Amino acid sequence: MSKENIFPFLEALTANNSKEWMDANRKWYNQAKDEVIGIFEPILSTLRDLDPRIVQPSARKCIGRINNNLMFHPDRPTYKDHFGVVFGYGKGWADFYVHVGVDETEIAGGLWHPGNDVLKKVRTEIDYEGDRLREILEAKPFSDWFEIFQRDKLKTAPKGYPRDHEFIELLRLKSIAALRPITREDILSDHFHDMVVESYQAIVPLLDFINVAIHDDE
Repeated sequence: MSKENIFPFLEALTANNSKEWMDANRKWYNQAKDEVIGIFEPILSTLRDLDPRIVQPSARKCIGRINNNLMFHPDRPTYKDHFGVVFGYGKGWADFYVHVGVDETEIAGGLWHPGNDVLKKVRTEIDYEGDRLREILEAKPFSDWFEIFQRDKLKTAPKGYPRDHEFIELLRLKSIAALRPITREDILSDHFHDMVVESYQAIVPLLDFINVAIHDDE
């Protein structure tokens, strides 16, 4: 399986981020995208065997658009500097994500910047079941591989919770997500398939905790 175009293409796109350049290099983009699909098709097959809840029928359906949404973020470049690959259970559920980028490569999962209503449900679950969440986060191999995303957490307690709450550090989170940093060498290696599958198995308890919180009353 060829992987030779993925990172050279992304580096060139980052250095020449314009519609004109992309139009002239559309064939190269499709080659790089097909290589990403080739990597993740067998991974998706394995994950679907392990967890039939995953709804994506093919790796091609897992890959996000390379275009940035300029309507809401006009200051962003025209194109992303990465391929984003999502496996999950459908819209509105915590999902599993692999970021194949120029500067960042990572395996991740959870909820990024959920709306206030959803975040309120997760915080209620943490309030009542924080011990269980803490066990999930401290379990191995999850705790060896993943770190909790904390870059945008509240500076103080969320409304309705005391500052000395037993689980205040978890309640302050605004994204309920975990990241596993990886390298280009991992993505290009023969062990990447197993790395993604093992990472998924390790993070599923966190995804389940979140999904119970946001869908338990449905």
